Amino acid sequence: MTGDAEFDEVGRRIADARRRARMTQEQLGAALGGLDKTKVSKIESGRRRLDISEVALAAAALGLSTRALLGMPERTKLAFAGRLATDAHDDALRGAYRRARQLVEIDDTLTEVAGLASGVPTAAAEALLAEGRATGARAITSKATAKRQGRELAEAARAGLDLGSDALGNLPDLIEAQFGVDVALSPLGTEADGLCVHGGGVNLILASSDFPAGHVRFTLAHELAHHLLGDTREVIGEDEAAMFADNVVEWRANAFAAHFLMPERGIQALLRFRQETTPVSPSGVIALMIHFQVSLAALVYQLNEVRLLGFDEGQALRAQGVNNLVRAYAEADAARVVLNSPERVRPPTRLHRVALNAFGERRVGLAPIAGLLERSDDDELYSELAMLINETDASADQDFIV
Repeated sequence: MTGDAEFDEVGRRIADARRRARMTQEQLGAALGGLDKTKVSKIESGRRRLDISEVALAAAALGLSTRALLGMPERTKLAFAGRLATDAHDDALRGAYRRARQLVEIDDTLTEVAGLASGVPTAAAEALLAEGRATGARAITSKATAKRQGRELAEAARAGLDLGSDALGNLPDLIEAQFGVDVALSPLGTEADGLCVHGGGVNLILASSDFPAGHVRFTLAHELAHHLLGDTREVIGEDEAAMFADNVVEWRANAFAAHFLMPERGIQALLRFRQETTPVSPSGVIALMIHFQVSLAALVYQLNEVRLLGFDEGQALRAQGVNNLVRAYAEADAARVVLNSPERVRPPTRLHRVALNAFGERRVGLAPIAGLLERSDDDELYSELAMLINETDASADQDFIV
């Protein structure tokens, strides 16, 4: 605030907000640390400027952000990050909400200082989003209908994105590239599976990397389903009980995840190649699990859904334990892909790339990169980044010479 006109504007906004809140000047003065009515009147008429501490107090009392009170463009992502700080009521999900808030705050910083562009879905993904949201808006109560809708959306995604019917590769990269949704993995423990955030200009899927890789892939596909189906909750935090809750929303999401990761045509093709009969043998189950990079629980669920394995047979396999089955029927190196944890920390590619570039151009410090990578060893990280930047500069110089 540098001129009288700006003081007048701030005062007018305060007066308007006070009247909307049905507050008296005395009540506002009390919220500002005990100012009397005369001083509040001077603030509202632009004859007295607010002290910096009074700006925050006035904004809180009037239900405004400080940016709105000062007439500055609202930073919706930063406001949304504030919500994430207060919305985690479940202790098991608190770490996931905290990590999501950190990522949203870094997103806001990079947007402000480095021109970070929002993720944009491809044209094919836009069509799927429209189809998914139309499906999600339909009022149904039937479990069979919900599962059919989830399957149809998964099949439409496979066809629309030209993914065929075989195993998907790097799922986080696929989701980011096609749907414009940021994907992050973080060690959040095993009480919380994942989080889907789609509100306030933010599209983020977060999963706990403390689970085996196959489990994480199903979580990512499940959270993607919530996004595609237009779940009305802006923040969806889930543990296993929530993901498999007995309701339409979760039936759809699980059916989508199962058919997206393990399409029936792909399963049948591998079984024909192995000359398997029905029900699928234990060795066939493990081969499918490794091929599609999913957990035993997810595969048994899907084989039961497509009638290639009975419920009792599936439960008997699960009772044997995945490690025992793998030891009996699989090569250790192949099984490790599914059974081991994925990369411990995976920041969203969009944020990570821009943060590195901005650091190299001295537009941001170390903090955003350390936050993205969940690193606290600042000196070592700085040395690694400096070496990376020097190597990149040398490579660019070499390219120029050639």
